[in-house]
Amino acid sequence: MDANNIDPMYADYEKMMPHGKLSQFLFDYFRIYYKGITWMKATGEESFYQALQFNIKKYNKYKLLTGFLDSFVLKIYSKKKPSTGSSQDKKKILFRPFKYNHIILEVKKYHQAGLLVHGNWDRLLAAKNFMGYIATSDLDQYLLAYLKEKNIAYLYQLIKKIESKLKAANPDYVVLWNDTLPMERAIILASKKLGITTLEIQHGVYDSFWPLTNGNIADYVLVWGKYFKDLYVKQGKRKPEDIYVLGYPYAIGQEVKNRNNHYVVCYLGQDLEIYNNDFLSVKLETLNSIYNICKKLDLEFVYRPHPGDDRELLKKKLVDIQFTDIKEGLEETFNRADIFISFNSTALVEAVMRQKISLQLLNYPIKSDNLEKLGACSASLQTLEELENYLKKIVSAQNLDEFKITFNNDYVETRYNPTERFLEIIKEIESKKIKI
Repeated sequence: MDANNIDPMYADYEKMMPHGKLSQFLFDYFRIYYKGITWMKATGEESFYQALQFNIKKYNKYKLLTGFLDSFVLKIYSKKKPSTGSSQDKKKILFRPFKYNHIILEVKKYHQAGLLVHGNWDRLLAAKNFMGYIATSDLDQYLLAYLKEKNIAYLYQLIKKIESKLKAANPDYVVLWNDTLPMERAIILASKKLGITTLEIQHGVYDSFWPLTNGNIADYVLVWGKYFKDLYVKQGKRKPEDIYVLGYPYAIGQEVKNRNNHYVVCYLGQDLEIYNNDFLSVKLETLNSIYNICKKLDLEFVYRPHPGDDRELLKKKLVDIQFTDIKEGLEETFNRADIFISFNSTALVEAVMRQKISLQLLNYPIKSDNLEKLGACSASLQTLEELENYLKKIVSAQNLDEFKITFNNDYVETRYNPTERFLEIIKEIESKKIKI
């Protein structure tokens, strides 16, 4: 496809993003992130391709029902118009749900909240809370077709379909959990054409040794703390005025204290082997070693796999190790265990927020932020031997209190009510629009 053969209906997008750069823009993640980090040996595009195939197969299985339901809900939602309240104008805000459901449900009290759904769980969330939604699960076919045929027309069709859905819903804001993956970037491109403001909420711990791939395209990025705001500015990714500190966007439960001093140790898995197959052996050695250490110290050990883990493979290779049930939520795991170990995960940081003992084990051959120095974990340890010695101190101590830390709120701001802060941010953005 050359510039002279662009369908007139796509002309506006050609001006925004020339067809020669459109594919690069949508699939930038695989080019920059996977190929820009030396220890990553996988392209990632193959796993993305397989995920698309799985999603399309699942969608086709139920499309007669979901297709009708999605069209019906969109018609109803598109007819709803935000009303004007006594204290503020209500806005139509579409959320791409991740784990910040409590923010969505609270915002619904003040604005007309809807969802951008991609699966049945998201549809269920919308139905249970009487929210309208836009479905995008039917659009994976265009991404898959492009990857198969490399015909740019499929990408234009994708964006045009998204534009049509957004026009029908007519939101003021679109809130995403990433602005990196192709579907989300297509949503942002269509939103920019329609004048819809886009926000991206940080969804995981970012490491200063890795390039920031999220929060680069949306109009505004909402981060967890000052540390991450400074990181965006330092890496030259965003201007300070485009970044807001939201605080931790996920619900934090109350600490459940161990009553019998029989401590439970939990290793929080990360799927680093999908980026480099060599890391599977590191994971297996780590888990077997920690299991043996805990057995020697009379500590119960449990492994919580990452959602991306191959559970069947790991269970075959780790026959003696207890795994959390696949249906066990993170909240349940936090209540169950007392000591948490991981390389560098969001859950490890959240454990500290819940007043749990959180130990960072830096035994992968990868540079990573030292969470202890950042005030975000009880200790950062380099080797399994150091870990064993630290666990010995814990076992011999009177209680766990001496190993707990004062959490650094510059890293993740925990003093904010995230919903109240989100509503404040919307007001601040609205005031910017008025000044413009």
